[in-house]
Amino acid sequence: METVFEYPKLRYGLEAFPVEHDGQTMVLLRDRIGFCEEPLLVSPIVAELLMRMDGTHSLRDLQAHFMRRTGQLLFSEKLQEILAKLNEHLFLENDAFYQRAAEEAARFLRDPVRRMQHAGKSYSADPEQLMQQLSAFFAAAAGLEETLQTVLDQRKLMALVAPHIDLQAGGPCFAAAYKAVMKAASPPTTWVVLGTGHEPIENFFALTPKDFETPLGLVTHDEQFCQELIRRVARDIRAGEYSHRREHTIEFQAVFLAHVQPRAKIVPLLCSFSLEDWSANRDYIDETARMLRGLAESAEGRVGFIASVDLAHIGPRYGDPFKPHQGVIAEHLRADRSLLQTVEQCDPQQFVTILQRENNERKICGLAPLYVLAKILEGRAAGKLLQHSHATVDAEGSFVTFAGMAFYEKA
Repeated sequence: METVFEYPKLRYGLEAFPVEHDGQTMVLLRDRIGFCEEPLLVSPIVAELLMRMDGTHSLRDLQAHFMRRTGQLLFSEKLQEILAKLNEHLFLENDAFYQRAAEEAARFLRDPVRRMQHAGKSYSADPEQLMQQLSAFFAAAAGLEETLQTVLDQRKLMALVAPHIDLQAGGPCFAAAYKAVMKAASPPTTWVVLGTGHEPIENFFALTPKDFETPLGLVTHDEQFCQELIRRVARDIRAGEYSHRREHTIEFQAVFLAHVQPRAKIVPLLCSFSLEDWSANRDYIDETARMLRGLAESAEGRVGFIASVDLAHIGPRYGDPFKPHQGVIAEHLRADRSLLQTVEQCDPQQFVTILQRENNERKICGLAPLYVLAKILEGRAAGKLLQHSHATVDAEGSFVTFAGMAFYEKA
């Protein structure tokens, strides 16, 4: 028996969902970071055992827990089978996982291109079918032309807010934001994409100076801007670069840019911090935002910003003990609008104040990029809400809200 199994410990980066399988409630365990693509289906009592695999409970402890819960013996052979299956999936924190993680990280960092991960899942991998899909999204977002043209006749486009929910759920809202790019007489030629990092990121920001692959071709990165950012930022902004490998928030924006502005360049920058992180590291976070603003102002070409964000996450899938109904959805859309008004006004302090007052109980996953965007644009721009919607994501009625916005230079 491998000694690594004596006090087994599940590694970071796993998530579990209840699912119905052959008429029974089971638990689907999967790797959200992506070291193992194959999920694992386990019974609820085995899922309980997994929750106790934190490195402090021995095999005998696990067997004792099983006996207390079921009144039955869990034989050592069966427990070893469970551990072997976990090990095979790289779900345990041990040398096998560390070696695989190091190999995957090295492979990603060597590649000059960030390869698409969600083509064929969230959007079509076939270029022609993708073009048709995107065109349908823009047709569904019709009706904004007059509003956009009125603003664009007077002011310069500086930034966007776009969703990062699955394109099939939020496609028209993406399109609403990108219509502003299509209508602008002279849109930015480089976009700093402030992607939501769904995992904690060392130093709260992670840059990857790579071109992004899409079915419509490469979206190239702005090498000069990236290198200047690396040089000037106070902390190592590439320490969390591997987070880009699976993260979809910038990939989805690259797909839309490849469609509406294929010659534009990007600066792919993930942002991830909580309210607690912000309170403890505000000076560094604000200084990074000011530096991004300064780099944009001094760049040779026009530089804009895209915050890739979703808003509230409500329902059993996100840990709430209730199934949402239409009244709950309406309540959270109203709460969104109060929050989005602070973003329209580019008021980062009021944005944080609202989330602190709520203790972010609505689980606004775009907290970090929205704050950074508001800080960058503070005093310089005003936003306009173009579309605001929601999508139901499971049979329990769990839902996510999101919005499309455009920001223009103040008169």
